[in-house]
Amino acid sequence: MNEDDQIAEAAKALGLGELLPEVYRDMLQPAARKLGEGLATVAEAVKIALAPLDAGIWGYEQIRQWLSLRVTQIHADRGTTDIAPPPLSIAGPLVLHLVFAKDEPDLKELYASLLASAMDPSNSVAHPAFVTIIQQLTSDEARILRYLASREEKWTCLTSSIADRGKKEPSIERQFSDWCQEAGVTCVQKSDAYLDNLVRLRVLSRVLGNEATYEPAGHNRYGTYGASVANATYEIVEVTAFGWLFLEACIEEPQPNTWFQADGQKPPAD
Repeated sequence: MNEDDQIAEAAKALGLGELLPEVYRDMLQPAARKLGEGLATVAEAVKIALAPLDAGIWGYEQIRQWLSLRVTQIHADRGTTDIAPPPLSIAGPLVLHLVFAKDEPDLKELYASLLASAMDPSNSVAHPAFVTIIQQLTSDEARILRYLASREEKWTCLTSSIADRGKKEPSIERQFSDWCQEAGVTCVQKSDAYLDNLVRLRVLSRVLGNEATYEPAGHNRYGTYGASVANATYEIVEVTAFGWLFLEACIEEPQPNTWFQADGQKPPAD
């Protein structure tokens, strides 16, 4: 069976009809190349797993085709071998909120990845709270999280400290603004608000502390000096354990910006 026939079979299994829009054909093509004739089997499993959502949620038809295609593509990329209906505690609110984010590709991708995670019985990272987290994110914040997930450092954090005497490090706000620029956000001037929101949602944590160090009296070439206490304040921003779980469930690796092409839009410039 050639590639076009494989795509047609997968589209039929998803219930998309014979006339498949070119943009949806492009979404299925990479999966067809990877799975060949097995793509229709994955598509059929996705259709069966998502069937309970068809009749029960207002507005689902508006995004059903895109969602079923994208979830099929994600499972193909992940090499998922077992696909099951997602828990309604996740799928129900997810589809409801996705309807209102249908014109925001960055948020749509988070929802699709979370739904795919919830449909994999061997994957325990999906959490019902993640739906409401996505619902409270802007597209810029979604790009920041995608950027954090792509960083190679095992411990993704920002640190800043100010001592009584000594060099002052760049502020947390300044460093986070740099992250925002590297993530390609559209409104870098809102970086402080983005940081506050991600901390509020417990995706990031922000800790402020103070450290006092006793310095005994002594003598140097300038003379004798008395005992003193040196104070230093420090701040740390890092991804929480809950945040790492969110990134694992809702962001695909690697990050090919496929959702921009899927919606007929260009990815942001580097």
